Amino acid sequence: MRSICAAAMVVGALAFPNRGVADSTSTHTQRMESHGYHRYRGSWRTQQEINLLKQAEAATKSRVEARQRLERLRRELDEPEVSDRVAEEIRRTNDPSSIGSLITAINTDPVPRVRLLYVEALGNIASTDAVGALLSLILNHSDSEVRWSAIEQLKDKDSIQVVPPLVAALRGTDSHRINRAAFALKILGDESAIQPLINALITQYVVSPSSESGGKTSVTFSPTGGGLALGGNQKTKAVSLQNAHVLEALTTLTNVNYGWDQSRWHLWFLNQGVSTTVDIRRDM
Repeated sequence: MRSICAAAMVVGALAFPNRGVADSTSTHTQRMESHGYHRYRGSWRTQQEINLLKQAEAATKSRVEARQRLERLRRELDEPEVSDRVAEEIRRTNDPSSIGSLITAINTDPVPRVRLLYVEALGNIASTDAVGALLSLILNHSDSEVRWSAIEQLKDKDSIQVVPPLVAALRGTDSHRINRAAFALKILGDESAIQPLINALITQYVVSPSSESGGKTSVTFSPTGGGLALGGNQKTKAVSLQNAHVLEALTTLTNVNYGWDQSRWHLWFLNQGVSTTVDIRRDM
């Protein structure tokens, strides 16, 4: 009898060799699930992680589809029989997933009129990222028509999204960006920018002889200028740069003109009784 039972146990072990492993795996799965983990793409993850991964995958898929759509439309745009229809379809783009592809196209397409179509498409997208992209074009793009079109697209946007970044550019060190920001503020006509514009009317740079450059002159920005000792007998000197578009913006927004006299501009502003609290907050 014992031999028969032993034989049965041997046969059972041979017939189900992985039962112990299966039981162990099942126990591990139950334990992980009891702690809120689920298998997803070969790994144990929380439901929150899975949701975030799915969102990222969906966003990537949407961006790829948007890029492929824009590439298809660009090819069709060169076909005379459908060119007008395709141009209108590009203008009506409203998918935020298209923003990255539109920016790339604006920076790479060699045809000016096509670049402007892409700028119009950005203006049709209701998102803060699209507004940020348009602001970047205004401040950084080399094509003046692209910059102008970007300003036009921002006219109907909420000023709280548009004005503060342009005001921040006025405080920068790049005279091109300062003047481009001022030009945009003039077109947009937001009077909260008047005080920051007065401050940016004249930009001062610190100029110093540099021994490291073989006696050549090096220039660095300074908000106050003045002579600063470098060591030894070397001193810096302040060089003032008048920002023409800043003056144009000021005269347009205020209907007065004190030229490059910043002191008179500041005095005029104080005499208007305008609450500086608003301007300071918007200038931050």
